[in-house]
Amino acid sequence: MRIPLCPLPLEKAKSVSRKFYGPADSIAKFSSSLKLNLEQAGIPLTPKEYISISIFSSLFLFVVSTLVLILITINRLAIGQSIGLSIIIGLIFFVASFFYLKTYPKLLVKKKVKNIEKNLLYTLKHLLIQIKSGIPLYDCFVSITKGNYGVISSEFEKLVKDVDTGKPIESALEEISVKNPSLNFRRSIWQISNGMKAGSDIGNLLREIINTLSQQQIVAIRRYGSQLNPLTLVYMMIAVILPSLGITFLFIFSSFSPIAVTEMTFWIILVALAILQFMYIGIIKSRRPYV
Repeated sequence: MRIPLCPLPLEKAKSVSRKFYGPADSIAKFSSSLKLNLEQAGIPLTPKEYISISIFSSLFLFVVSTLVLILITINRLAIGQSIGLSIIIGLIFFVASFFYLKTYPKLLVKKKVKNIEKNLLYTLKHLLIQIKSGIPLYDCFVSITKGNYGVISSEFEKLVKDVDTGKPIESALEEISVKNPSLNFRRSIWQISNGMKAGSDIGNLLREIINTLSQQQIVAIRRYGSQLNPLTLVYMMIAVILPSLGITFLFIFSSFSPIAVTEMTFWIILVALAILQFMYIGIIKSRRPYV
């Protein structure tokens, strides 16, 4: 496994970054959720080790970016200005990369939850069909590992391995649900495990779980649709009304002031609009339900 922006393999980076354990330990004390995020993301590191690798990777990016910028600007600026500007930009890269690496486990967890939520309903329907067909529960779990259900298939692979080593199915189910970041997955697995312990009909239990998840997805889709109306209005303001009226007022204002409207002005407006639309697409994507 590799960490983004880290120039070395994981084991090599762990040994090199040990000299940063002091500040990493202090930062880790203020990151209470980092340990859980690392476990749920499947990153085999302690918070202190991960933060020390983040510091090392950020310092490496700072040094490389500073040297490259000095080489680029040394012939265009004075030596002092070139070094000063390069160090400032390098520090910006250092801070940005460190905070990105610090939030990377949380991003991995969100991606994992999205993958689980997208495939959970189909997995439960697969399980229901096979159980109603008279297939033993263990064989149903094996078939899920061979299905294309993303992270869920990987989780059931762990379950099958545990059962093959002699662990009861109920205990194996509880184990894969404990550290899973998806609340719906944990609830579904807990209900199946409790139903097995109580001797309930797993088929009827699965049907109830599927109906509940289906209703939740319908509600989430309706809520998302209601949120699109004001977001569409905001998009019309940003992408249509603001640019057209803004450029018109800019021309009118320039006729009464010494500020001239040049070609660079239009390029700045174009770049700003592109950034705003990119941010808008990100907002729409983040609000989309996992179905």
